[in-house]
Amino acid sequence: MKRNQKEDDAIVEFVDAVVTVRQAIKQLAQQKIKDLHDREITYEMLQVLIVLWKKHQVNQQEIANRVQKNKASLTPLIDSLVKKKLIIRSEDPGDRRNKIISLTRTGQQYKKKFAPMMTELYALIKGNIPDEILQQTTTILLTASKNTIVRN
Repeated sequence: MKRNQKEDDAIVEFVDAVVTVRQAIKQLAQQKIKDLHDREITYEMLQVLIVLWKKHQVNQQEIANRVQKNKASLTPLIDSLVKKKLIIRSEDPGDRRNKIISLTRTGQQYKKKFAPMMTELYALIKGNIPDEILQQTTTILLTASKNTIVRN
């Protein structure tokens, strides 16, 4: 069934908006990290830490999925965070090919350092958007995400 031009334009605008928002959030977060004078942590490293602050122990593939990076590009980020003693990497006892990533005590304490920045970041992003609109938009975005899952 052929879609009409108006439907095509709507989805193209939707996808463009998602990409624009993602980039704007990244730039805002990078500026906030810079404002904290924390030159040791990059936006990408912070993304990994945020995943671990929610779940203290995660396998490397799950982190890669959550931060939308492949395992190969995630490895240097993990290495840097290990060097900074914010995380540790260990073998998964169930599958030695998998690596389990865990926060160290220092990594857990970093959450306190970044909490005010994250609160400010979320407040700036929210602006005056009502909670019900945010909830509806979240539902739409999660549905769009499910629609992109490749089916065999």
